[in-house]
Parts: sequence; structure tokens; C-alpha cells
Amino acid sequence: MQMVKAMTTNKCDLLAKVEQIVLELISSMINHKNLTLKIPRNCRSMFNLIDNNVGVVEGTFKYRKVVYNRRYSRHRFCLIVYLLTEIHRLQVFGGSCTVRGLYYQDPQTIRSQSYIVAAKLDVCRMLNTSPVYLGIRSAAKGLISGDIKLIMSNGDVMDGNVYCGSIMLPTDYENVERIETNAEMVLIVEKESVFESLLSCNAFSTFGLRFILVTGKGYPDCTTRRIVYRLSVECNLPAYILVDADPFGIEIMLVYQYGSQAMSLFSSGLATPMLRWIGLHPTEIDSISKRAVPLSNYDNKKLIDMLSRSNISVGVRQELCRLQQTQLKAEIESVIDFLSPYYIPTKINRNLYL
Repeated sequence: MQMVKAMTTNKCDLLAKVEQIVLELISSMINHKNLTLKIPRNCRSMFNLIDNNVGVVEGTFKYRKVVYNRRYSRHRFCLIVYLLTEIHRLQVFGGSCTVRGLYYQDPQTIRSQSYIVAAKLDVCRMLNTSPVYLGIRSAAKGLISGDIKLIMSNGDVMDGNVYCGSIMLPTDYENVERIETNAEMVLIVEKESVFESLLSCNAFSTFGLRFILVTGKGYPDCTTRRIVYRLSVECNLPAYILVDADPFGIEIMLVYQYGSQAMSLFSSGLATPMLRWIGLHPTEIDSISKRAVPLSNYDNKKLIDMLSRSNISVGVRQELCRLQQTQLKAEIESVIDFLSPYYIPTKINRNLYL
């Protein structure tokens, strides 16, 4: 199957690629060959090898093979074909579905939603396209509150000014046709508990700025990341993030900023590089937190992995090194009492962010 340089976003091109893969499988069956799917291992390397719309010669970059006749890869093979079928149907007839919905069509065969998520990434690599264009959504879990109005393509309106609490973000973020707001900034917090604490202490009246409060409840789903991106780019709002001073909190910040490691190639429209990290910074632990705890072995493994990455800034790298040196971490909850009246406004007003 010929690979092209540009990422596939056109519906017709996507359909053609799916159909080409299926035709190759049928040809293999007719000719009594092994049914094999080839998953590019490194799409960036693939792009670098393509010049002026010339197809890549097979073998010039590495594939990972998923073969039906091999017992250890048969389940993944079947899931990929299952997803290709669903993607083709959605592209032809329109609409979308969720990973959860696909799982419950045949949970005994699929076994776990995590298998669908992994197979979806393989499909993105095969089709050279972002998950945005597949029509298969992860269930939304993000919450938003404040001065924001989401106008949906079907005419529905989600108005944060009407609700006293939070609004669950929609699953199909591409149906958000327009965003209206008079806010001056966006504040993202890692956890739902911190989000609720800020709402309960009426943070909207203490900051001195009109703002939008967002949480992805830990690692953010695509909808939450997409809305943050649109608020930053389309609405031209500065975006700030508050996470735990530990390796996993910092990684969550980086997911918002650059995209996840597994899907970094497909982060266009989902990552917000101009995101500002206001805390908690590991260099602050000694001075502001009374509830620091030692890093676990799992934390240290994550630290080593993150320090090996080339795309993190000098400031973030220094904070990671600080964690490694002190072997102490702290949660946002350890400073929850003065987040709203002091910590967050001070960080923003004095530009104390990375």
C-alpha cells in the first residue's frame, strides 16, 4: 500500500486507504498467503523518507507485523480489522461512536476497552491519520466551568454562565461549532477534587480575573485537550495549568502541552505548546508544603523516562532533576487552603510559571 507524505484528513482518501488494506487481505486469502497487517513503527522516519509525493519503497523503514496465523497477534489482528470495518461504516454513513460503545458490542471477544485503544493507535499509523478523523471517540470525562458557551452543530448550547457548578464536556468534540467567552484566561487543574474545591470556595470571585476552569480528571481525554487548544488558539486566551509536584503530574502537564508519547505524531489540534505551568513546582516543595512524601520506585522509573526525552524545556528538566535529587513529591491538596486566595493569583500576576 503506497504511503503519502501528508496526514490523511480527507474522507475519500481515508475510505480509499481502508479499502486498499481490505483488498490486500482478500488477495492474500485468495493466494493462500499469511494474512498480515503492517504497522509503521516510526511514522516520523517514514515522512523523512518521502520526497515530492514519491511512494516509500517497502523495507526503507521498519514495520511491525500483525499476523493472523500467529497466536500471540491474532487478537490484535481481529481488533484492527474490526476497527477498520467500523471506520469505513462511519465514513460512509456519517456519525461517530465511542470506544466504550464498540467494546459493549462484543465484550467477550474484545476483552477490554484498553485493547481497542491500542488497536486504534495502530490503525492511525496504518492510515497515517489523526484519531480526530476516525469517528471513534473515547468517552469524554472532562469538566468545565465559568464564562464559556459551547454552541453545538445541532443547535444545542452548553452555557457555563447558566450553571452554578460544572459541565461535562461533550464526547464528540468536533460537534462544538463555536465557542463564546468573555473570559481573560483558562485555568486547568489536574484533579476533579481540586476543581470542586476551587468551585466550593468561590474562586471565580477571588482571582480578580474572569476565567474558565477545566479538569481532565487526571490524564486528559481528547475532548478536554481539544477544548483547551481551541480556547488558547481560537479565543486567544492564556492557559495555565496546576498539577501535582510529582512525575505523573508533570507528565499530565506535558500531555496538554505536547500530546501523549504514544500519539505525539497525531497531536495537531490537541496540543497547546503555549501552556503555562504555574505549579506545583518541585523547587517549591520545601517552602510551601508540609505534606511531602518520598518518591516510589514507580515514580523514579517515570522520572528516568521523562529525563530521556528531547522535547522538554530547560525549566521543566530542572524541576525533574530537583525531584530526582530530593526524592520528595507533593500533591496539590497539600496547599489547597491558600490556592485560591494567594497561590494561583500570585503565580499569574507575577508571571511565576514555566
